[in-house]
Amino acid sequence: MKITHQIYPNHNLANETERGENLGIDFILSSILGVAAVLIYFLIIDDYVHIPFKIKATAFLIYLLVRFVYYFTFELLFNRTPGKFQTQSKVVNKDGAKPTVFQLFLRNISRFISVFSGISDDERAIHDQISNTFVVQDSSLKRVESRHYMILLFNVILGAFWIYYFTKKADKPSAELALRIALILATVYAAIVGYRRIGKKKSLKKYR
Repeated sequence: MKITHQIYPNHNLANETERGENLGIDFILSSILGVAAVLIYFLIIDDYVHIPFKIKATAFLIYLLVRFVYYFTFELLFNRTPGKFQTQSKVVNKDGAKPTVFQLFLRNISRFISVFSGISDDERAIHDQISNTFVVQDSSLKRVESRHYMILLFNVILGAFWIYYFTKKADKPSAELALRIALILATVYAAIVGYRRIGKKKSLKKYR
């Protein structure tokens, strides 16, 4: 997919860098939510060793469903995902207006096969073409740093798993040890990130 602004000259299409940034941010955020949902599912079925194919398939479908809901909800409510908030881009129809619910449904269902868009000569991704939507750049839109969403989401999920750990111990010692190590490492990481952010804010205030 190469953006030349020649095939669709009437639309200020987001370029490859912006689309790539959208993809990276939204993939990370939606995957964090999807993996968290899968972990909760495994905790509910309470089976850490013997996981048959049916359970694995269900877990994978849960992951995809959560990612679909993430994209569909944000684009339905705001025309933008967190990635697009950062790149000041949005989803529109061919007239530049908000897409219909059906268009957004098609767009986000077909998103999972859009990995092949990289070999296409069209200026739109496969899920753009199927839903007849466009991702356009609009500098008048408010820019929001999406890493704030990532940090908040990470800390919320981390807190939730600490609550689970203290309220319900794993039956197997090995599982409990693995959960404890993961939580400690994640907490240390969150503390380091938080400390750096506080340091940056103090530096900014100092030079104002």
